[in-house]
Amino acid sequence: MEKTLWILIERYSYTVHTSLGKMSFLYDDTKQFFGNTLEDAVRPGNVKIYGETALPGGLECNVSLFENPKFGKTIIFHTEADRATIKFGPLTWVGCLAHGGNNADDTLGCVLVATTVIDKDHVQGSLKDQLRTFIEAKIKEGYTIKARFVNLDQLK
Repeated sequence: MEKTLWILIERYSYTVHTSLGKMSFLYDDTKQFFGNTLEDAVRPGNVKIYGETALPGGLECNVSLFENPKFGKTIIFHTEADRATIKFGPLTWVGCLAHGGNNADDTLGCVLVATTVIDKDHVQGSLKDQLRTFIEAKIKEGYTIKARFVNLDQLK
């Protein structure tokens, strides 16, 4: 029986430049909160502005381990066999990682994962290393890692 761990990103606050959310893990019939997320602005399903558009709500994709000199060890979201590309409807993203950062200048289509929300446009306290360590351990335990992006109603 295949074991799947879902990284669930639930966005709840939206501005012109950013989307705030919460990252949780779904596995073994449990939901475990992990941290806060900051992404680019959510847009309609047929609109993408390079470097300024969050991954679409409703997206389900694969997650793999990733490493490069700029971001070090992290994870990457993808739908395609190249393990770098996301295709959703007519739109494409390439190289969407989970990493640290503080504001929209740091996102470029990626998911910032952090301990603290400062305000609707800023987070701090990178959780990139803890995320990578947790995902590596779950892969070693035999889990397949997937991600789901959900746009909740704006709360405030």
